[in-house]
Amino acid sequence: MKFHYFIASKGVLAVRTNNKNFKWSYGIINQESTEEEYKLCKIQLTVIVENFSLDKAEQLGKYHYFSGAHDQETVYYKRNFFFGSKLKIKFENLSSNRPIIRVNKTYFKYIKHRFMNLHSIHYIMTDLASLLLLKNGLAPLHCSAIKKGKSTAVIFAPPNSGKTLSAMMACTKMDAEFIAEDLAITDGEQIYSVPGTSTFRYYDNISKSYLESFKNKCTKVLPILELARISQPKHISHYTKSICHKSKVTHIFLLERGADSINEMDCTEAHRRIVNLNRYEFNYIRSPSLIAYEFYNKNLELDKALVEEKNLLMNVLKQSQKVYSLVASNPLTYAKNIIQLM
Repeated sequence: MKFHYFIASKGVLAVRTNNKNFKWSYGIINQESTEEEYKLCKIQLTVIVENFSLDKAEQLGKYHYFSGAHDQETVYYKRNFFFGSKLKIKFENLSSNRPIIRVNKTYFKYIKHRFMNLHSIHYIMTDLASLLLLKNGLAPLHCSAIKKGKSTAVIFAPPNSGKTLSAMMACTKMDAEFIAEDLAITDGEQIYSVPGTSTFRYYDNISKSYLESFKNKCTKVLPILELARISQPKHISHYTKSICHKSKVTHIFLLERGADSINEMDCTEAHRRIVNLNRYEFNYIRSPSLIAYEFYNKNLELDKALVEEKNLLMNVLKQSQKVYSLVASNPLTYAKNIIQLM
């Protein structure tokens, strides 16, 4: 079987898969890497798309559509689908840093999003990666981040409030180094880049075609058009050549729309908001697959991961030099203020 290797975060998180077009939140725009780079990562995920038998699952305990046995490292998912077909997944070693997920071709082809208790492999892998990061003393961050000189800023904001736009402007117009535009990782002091995300492209007015521009305008009226792809998204290296993969956090900014103001923030209130913003993106604590797996294997420890997430977010706030609240009526002003305050 031929594997393809994709590095989500250098030295931290990677996935190998026999499906070359595999996409997930930690790598919507995958750049293929090597087995050697994959083995250097702390967390090494495997996704195999193939048809397989689940005969063994018939003799095991049931947890809705899942099957398993207590204190075993394998859990199965099986569900009837259209015209006699089946949806199948086999979860192995999810509490380790070398988990394997096997998914049959029907599930991989037809389950693309998240509805009811059916989650695509894209979402399942995102939830699993977030959990394993926390089990290793690392927290995923729903943020953007830049580096300018000796200062590194991590930028949080509610969805569609300006964090990606701010990173784009700082990197393309103000000579900042890129770290993140939607997703990053922290150990409570350093921030690690996850460069394979994709929302950065929506703010590129130079390479955007007329059709793309027209589609983006129409999307504001009919959001369903977001699912229509005019052209293939490009990796962040298409927009900025300067990518910083790891840096010590010095400044944290929380952006918000409203009457213009700039204020230093108390860590307690900043922590409350950041935990809330992280919860919007990372759903490991409510993932049906992880909850079912934890029922059979106590080593998954979802509750401990939640505590670890809150602790790491507080640590990165406390060790930062400054924490700011930036409120603006025009999101185009964020980047300039962030650079001046760093």
